[in-house]
Amino acid sequence: MHRAATLSPSAATHTAQLASRALQRRCIASQPPAPPNRDTNKARHKMCVQSSSVDENGAQSFEGLKGFEDRDASSFACAIVGDLHLEPGPPMDQFEDARRQLVAAVSKPDVAAPRVVQLGDLGGYNDRPGSRDCFQLARGYLSGFGVPTTLVTGNHDLEGDEFETDEENLAAWHEAFKQKHFWAAEVGPATFIGLSTVRFRSNPFSAHEVHIDDEQLDFFRAQLAQASAAGRPVVVFTHAPVLGSGLKVVQTVHVKNRCAWLNHSSRPQEFIELVQQHPNIRLWFSGHFHLSHNYADSISVVGGTAFVLTGVIGECNRDGFRQSRLLKGTAEGYELYTVDHDTGSLRLDLKHGWHDPSPPQPLLPEDEQICDPTAGWLCSKVDCALDGSEPPTAVGPSPSVTWLNAGPSCMLAVQDAIIVEYDTRSMAPIGLVCMDVPDDCSVALVDAKGARVDTVNTDGAAAVAVEIYDSEGGLHQRIKRNQAGGFYKVYQHNKWAAKKKQQAEQAAHRQQAPAAPVPQR
Repeated sequence: MHRAATLSPSAATHTAQLASRALQRRCIASQPPAPPNRDTNKARHKMCVQSSSVDENGAQSFEGLKGFEDRDASSFACAIVGDLHLEPGPPMDQFEDARRQLVAAVSKPDVAAPRVVQLGDLGGYNDRPGSRDCFQLARGYLSGFGVPTTLVTGNHDLEGDEFETDEENLAAWHEAFKQKHFWAAEVGPATFIGLSTVRFRSNPFSAHEVHIDDEQLDFFRAQLAQASAAGRPVVVFTHAPVLGSGLKVVQTVHVKNRCAWLNHSSRPQEFIELVQQHPNIRLWFSGHFHLSHNYADSISVVGGTAFVLTGVIGECNRDGFRQSRLLKGTAEGYELYTVDHDTGSLRLDLKHGWHDPSPPQPLLPEDEQICDPTAGWLCSKVDCALDGSEPPTAVGPSPSVTWLNAGPSCMLAVQDAIIVEYDTRSMAPIGLVCMDVPDDCSVALVDAKGARVDTVNTDGAAAVAVEIYDSEGGLHQRIKRNQAGGFYKVYQHNKWAAKKKQQAEQAAHRQQAPAAPVPQR
């Protein structure tokens, strides 16, 4: 299905330069360290507010979506800001510098409607993300843009440690930002729509799955129908991307933990089906992966819809680049730029007419790409030691991939030391089957009688298990089909539920423990 490719000498040289730049950055940890105590946090927040260029009254008066809609605007410029993960103190300096860059970009004299949209994940890992203090810091930062601003929630925005339920946490978010978590606004020629995750503690599997509930889906369908009837193009903003979008993903983190796509564990195909039904969805922005815009698949096109990955401002990037997006729109069409926060430069990445039926063509220069785009979906993988022990590296030649039919809508990709399960309807990875396939092992699918299944000339539906054999033909590992009909494993269960279960067990153990004897006088 995809062929391996090698880099040209010039591309290889540039890849090495990009990798060198990445080596100067740390790789974000997959599990954040334990947060400092609350008194320390409050002191740091006070210090940050005092040193910030945003006054306290401005932060308190922030109201998301206020003044955002302006249907009569002849043009707009919208800064799209990815995962913030703000932390008080010196790190705020680079965020304030980036804010100045973005304000300058959207506030040109020829722009009728300057706007900002933030894609969720507001608080730093060491600063109690999802807490009221976190929201206060983010509100102060967003109010400093000084132009109409709105946002959606990300997975980390609902993990506040002071709340027992997702509903309580979301209510605190509403109180802080004075707006609904899902919304629609007409800005010049386009309709902007924002959708938010509403689950963390109540997610059935990974707490970090970004889940859009039925209320929002009904709202989304109604807004799409209304925009379609009016002939208006639609721009969508969500924290995580859509299954089937073709965007770059970190397989050994988000695919493994099944938190890569919107509603990853519950009918994720629904969103790409809506895109197919409504070709006036012209752009769909998402963050979540902390990846830069320098991959061939940081912008992907399905039909006439461009799906756009958005990077990060801070040091929580995975590959050494600090970037945001800038979308400019007029009655005729749009231009999409990358804002590089290290250099302050703009790079045109996409340009298209709103009503042009042809697919938009990304403009990322070849010498800016981290990998060779001819190598297919799996070429631009950046893997790094997520415990911080190793810096990230750009990948050179793509290793070979073996594809195995594993059912009517299931295909397995054997690459490097992992086996990835793909949904063939959306051509997207949905989970990992195995993460430790030794170099000298072979992989086969077997039926109920133990016979090998032809995975090339049949759809593989007869397979009941994946078997991995060592170099001498001995069975190394056997993986049975799961209840969903695929082979992916559930590597990450809901950590909030696990923590609560552990706390309950500890409390029960303390109650059952015999009382200490009273010392005799």
